[in-house]
Amino acid sequence: MTPALGIASLSLGSFEHHSLPSKLLAAAQAGFSNIELFDLDWWSFRDSYAKDHNLPPSTRDGDSTSLFAAAALGALVQSFGLSISCWQPLRNFEGFISDEDTKESRAFAKGILDIMPALGTELLLCCTTSTPAPRTSGSLDRCVRDLQWLADEAATYDPPIRIMYEGLSFGAHRQTWQSAYEVVEKANRPNLGLCLDSFNTLALEWADPYSPTGTLSPDVDDKLNQNMAELVARVPGDKIYFFQVADGRRMDPPMQLPADPTIPRIRPWSRSHRLFPLEKELGAYLPVDKFADAVVQTGYSGPWSLEVFNDSLADPSIETPKNHAQRGIKGLRAAVEQAYARYSHDECLSS
Repeated sequence: MTPALGIASLSLGSFEHHSLPSKLLAAAQAGFSNIELFDLDWWSFRDSYAKDHNLPPSTRDGDSTSLFAAAALGALVQSFGLSISCWQPLRNFEGFISDEDTKESRAFAKGILDIMPALGTELLLCCTTSTPAPRTSGSLDRCVRDLQWLADEAATYDPPIRIMYEGLSFGAHRQTWQSAYEVVEKANRPNLGLCLDSFNTLALEWADPYSPTGTLSPDVDDKLNQNMAELVARVPGDKIYFFQVADGRRMDPPMQLPADPTIPRIRPWSRSHRLFPLEKELGAYLPVDKFADAVVQTGYSGPWSLEVFNDSLADPSIETPKNHAQRGIKGLRAAVEQAYARYSHDECLSS
């Protein structure tokens, strides 16, 4: 099997230095079939489009200017032979205590939903909130209520929009795929599923960039095997809407913990030192293969997409999108090929 291969627009260069059209070109020339549309890339394109076409500045997504820009971007993406796999991320959406905060978060989400048909995408990534208490609560019932509202609202569009929920490794209340899937299960909506991200799981439960060993403990492999066995047993492949793939650099010497105690310990590493799969020559060392094997075993048949944050993306060179696209497609193709080869081999042994 050869799944669709994609890459997040953020993983081709920073929006400050690299236009979205230049990144689309790089992705298409490298051989990707789709891109995840990152919020900062979208807003940069939207505002530039308004300025170039003498439109009034957009004051919120869903207004006329944003809809014109979304239609133009959708057409541009298609002209490169690409599609938009999803819009991402809807941040800090759920769990608010105050009615006013809830109202504002839902209005923002509604604006994103409004532009998605014009963009030509039917999938929205919502990550677990990083807004801490006391503004938010980790209450399961409150979170379920908010995700039910979002899924029900998304279902009213033509075609219906699907929502995928992702456990953010430095989320305020939910960090794991299990805690995200608990919400998906209880919300019980046909258009609500899970987004799995290899880095978010492995960075939280296996790796430690602050340790000389690079890992959390001597038994991390056993724990990871148990975690992946649970994933295969618990989550059907059709409830996984998306698979994001990223590796991470082993830090030698180890990183220093953030001086600011409010900064989650994983975030500096996550934002600066992710790598494309299998880039061992650059220090990649996460067991992405174990994670990928479990995803394949669930029966998941959707896209594999790269989501890599790294300081190298801020390089203003005109070659940055091209270089990252070429690195990314090489690693992703190898990861897919190896995962399905292992799966086929195991199937033959068990038959």
